[in-house]
Amino acid sequence: MRYLIDFGRPLPFPTESFDGVFCEHVLEHFSLADGERIAREVHRVLHAGGCFRLVVPDGELVLRRYFEAPEALVNRRGTGVETPMEVVNLCFRQRYEHQFIYDWLTMENMLLRAGFAAVCRSAFGQTSQCPALVLDDQKYEWESLYVDAAKS
Repeated sequence: MRYLIDFGRPLPFPTESFDGVFCEHVLEHFSLADGERIAREVHRVLHAGGCFRLVVPDGELVLRRYFEAPEALVNRRGTGVETPMEVVNLCFRQRYEHQFIYDWLTMENMLLRAGFAAVCRSAFGQTSQCPALVLDDQKYEWESLYVDAAKS
């Protein structure tokens, strides 16, 4: 069973009611504080041993591409006429829709503060903890951070 949820509100489910939660390119639309609040709510609704799979734009990856392959960044995310820095701003701000861009360390720390016991960096289509939650959309593979967090 799948649900569509308004993450701006408390999750309308009883404590420990889910085995897993998949969240792709959503958390960056909230502030870091709201992202942590959402992660705490997800932690609350997961059964012990449950898993939270997160996919968000990877700020570190975008910045690395800015320095190492700026033309690829422009060709992939822009129209081909922007400067590399304009494309970085497009990625990070996305028409003022993005509120916070994560890197691995920030995401790991936030999820640990939210109560998750095991937080692992993953990859597109791969997981060490959440096999049933690998629902990744390939269109995000080039720019995303993949994270699995387990509730103890």
